[in-house]
Formats: sequence, C-alpha cells, structure tokens
Amino acid sequence: GVKFANMTVFDDIVLREKNRVSGVVINWTPIQALPREITCVDPVAIESKIVIDATGHDASVVKKLEERGLIKTKGFGAMWVEQSEDMIVEFTSEVHPGLIACGMAVSTTFGLPRMGPTFGAMLVSGEKAGSLVLERL
Repeated sequence: GVKFANMTVFDDIVLREKNRVSGVVINWTPIQALPREITCVDPVAIESKIVIDATGHDASVVKKLEERGLIKTKGFGAMWVEQSEDMIVEFTSEVHPGLIACGMAVSTTFGLPRMGPTFGAMLVSGEKAGSLVLERL
C-alpha cells in the first residue's frame, strides 16, 4: 500500500540495475533548519517497486534524474487551461523505469501548459497513475 511519512522532506532517489528508480531518500524536516555541523542524522532510504512523482511543478523526483543526466525535462509552459486539462491526463505515464509522473509534475516533465484555477485533471491524473502502478505490480 501507500505510505505517507509526515515531517519528512524528499532528498534523493534510490537507483538500482540499469538506473531503475527503486525508492526515495528522505530526511526529517527539522534537520533542514539546523546547521550542517550539528546535524548527525543520516537520511532514510525507502525502497519501492514504483515511485510516483506528484510533487507539482517542482517535479522533484524527475529533477533528481535530470541532475544525473538520465532524463531531460522541458519545464512547464504558459497557462492554457483548456489544453492542459486533457494533456496532463494524457501524458501521465512512466517517465523513466520505476518512476511515474502525475499532476503538474507531468507539465514540468513534458513542457505542457500549466493548468490554472481548475484542478480536475490533477485528480484524474493521480487516478491514472494509480492504475499504472497496479498494471506494473
């Protein structure tokens, strides 16, 4: 099932054979506020068969792959609600082995128009991402 970890922050990704995304690295949120010299808390790696990037326009998980030269994002486009609603759902997909992007992370990954004040597509995109996970497990 899905696990939510309160008071944590995404730090990095776990990669395995052939650079497949196999989890995430998190740390405790309060650690960010402390000076690095006194933080002796190591991050925690959580392994999983599939990771979903639902981090919004930041596309934080996808961006970690980009930092490593494994994927190239296009950044989100200008607002165009009518186009974005359908495109966000259409492009919700496995963007790299083991990583599914949904919601506005899809916009940033593929350079799609940003959505604006309506959020129906984000919900449907999340539902599609869940279905994609079930297909792959």
